[in-house]
Amino acid sequence: MENSYKNLFSLDGKVAVVTGGAGYLGSSISKGLATFGAKVFVVGRTEKKLKEFVENNNQMLEQKMEYYVCDITNEEDFENIINKITKYNKSIDILVNNAYGKQNEKFEELTKELWNKALENTLTHYFTCIKTISPIMLKQNKGSIINIASLYAFLGTDQRIFKPLGRKSPIHYSVSKGGILQMTRYLAMLWAEKNIRVNSISPGHFPPKRGPEKPDYMKELNYRIPLGRIGKPEDLAGSVVLLSSDASSYMTGQNIVVDGGWSVW
Repeated sequence: MENSYKNLFSLDGKVAVVTGGAGYLGSSISKGLATFGAKVFVVGRTEKKLKEFVENNNQMLEQKMEYYVCDITNEEDFENIINKITKYNKSIDILVNNAYGKQNEKFEELTKELWNKALENTLTHYFTCIKTISPIMLKQNKGSIINIASLYAFLGTDQRIFKPLGRKSPIHYSVSKGGILQMTRYLAMLWAEKNIRVNSISPGHFPPKRGPEKPDYMKELNYRIPLGRIGKPEDLAGSVVLLSSDASSYMTGQNIVVDGGWSVW
């Protein structure tokens, strides 16, 4: 029994695909999965960024990562990548939907075309990535799908905190992320009998470069967060490993909030 507990978080022998896997948050997710033994395929748009990330980190990892250049908003492009991965691997056990196409238009500036593009860049490509990989998981009768959502998928956005940045949080961000939570719940129920678990993670405030150059913004954030600090990318790795491993074998349709306590207020 003791040995089985020790192996609960092991990802040895599992194959993982991480979209946006070399980005600010994605890089920590990819490294976390590889550290626990998963064979990680990092997918992203920029070859230089992907190559540097994989080469710089593989020397420190026992299980080496690989990368593929792909525009995941192009369904055919992503299908080709998955076909290449499955050609040499018997399964795909983990999908982490993490990539996000950033748009910051104000509500007044949004046209129907920009709105549709914004939803496509997040909600729709989460759907198409799942649609592509789900037949593989259904055939093998197992899998874990993890959708990266947001604190603002389920909370209203206090626009006052964004004033020091000279902008507001866009409406399509919250709408897309909220849709991701509902898609997670729906698919969890749809595939529960097939042993495919679908969960989400909602990060709180993880600003990449908002330090000395934006002191008022950082002061306001830190004041409002019970733990007194913003999130670091490595703060997400544990929850992703949990949901990827047998330690969460009885979890599906759930949303893990990683926000330093922000949503407790």
